[in-house]
Amino acid sequence: MDFHQLKSFYYVANYLNFSKAAEKVALSQPAVSRQIEALEAHYQLSLFKRTGRKVELTDAGRRLLQYAEKILLLTEETEKAMNALNNLEAGEIKVGAGTTIGNYLLPSLIVDFQQKYATIAIDLSIDKTEVIIEKLKKGELDVAIAAKSSKDPDFNYKALLNEEVLLIAGKTGKWNLEEITTIHQLKDETFFLRKAGSNTREKIDTFFQTHQFKPKKQIEFDTNEAIKQAIIKHQGIGFLSEQVIANERKLGLVEPFKLAERCQRNFSLIFPKEKFATPALLIFNQFIKKNIYKR
Repeated sequence: MDFHQLKSFYYVANYLNFSKAAEKVALSQPAVSRQIEALEAHYQLSLFKRTGRKVELTDAGRRLLQYAEKILLLTEETEKAMNALNNLEAGEIKVGAGTTIGNYLLPSLIVDFQQKYATIAIDLSIDKTEVIIEKLKKGELDVAIAAKSSKDPDFNYKALLNEEVLLIAGKTGKWNLEEITTIHQLKDETFFLRKAGSNTREKIDTFFQTHQFKPKKQIEFDTNEAIKQAIIKHQGIGFLSEQVIANERKLGLVEPFKLAERCQRNFSLIFPKEKFATPALLIFNQFIKKNIYKR
């Protein structure tokens, strides 16, 4: 099997289009077609079904694609590792983060990092925790920064930050925050919650179960910002992290209830056990651990 043939196959399989694959590998379309034909001759199997302009993978093609993804990913990691040894403070790091830490803490940290290490490029992906963890498993990220309750044996976890998820109300709302000391006093209120898939929601669901509490009414939102704006307009109450409401507290727009029950979570640096940690990645991890509490 020729590596270049496998690479051409990978892009044809992903695009299901010979012309787009040819552009990606910088070859002519006939050259890519010859590579696929050579690969099919080598295995004595058809890898694609061709019906007019439509291209589909065969069962053999789908199986080969699984291995091609692994081989090309390993090749990319090898290139990164070797290049990193030539220049210990250069390279690109693909970082994934949950929406809270990704939107409210990491941006300023990354700016500071790149001012200090200008030759290390950072590619930051922000999404729900479950999406970030899945990308890490697929090798699309070098490291994730997230609050993940259950630990995966394929990952290493390095403790990073502890924070509290607070129950928030609008500052001039109808509640006397000093008189409310337990979640059960709020059972008839409308709760604004993140949708399933976020770590914030996972923590809140666990919190409710632990304290045997169920809101009378709840409304789900995709983002922390949507919850925050709804709270500010005094339409209900909701759970948000300390990071998310820091500016609004300073402005006197929101205030947390002082409940006896606490909802806390731990953020970690998460990276695959089997993946080579480049010097640049080690520098990034060290920088984040040292500076995260300064924010």
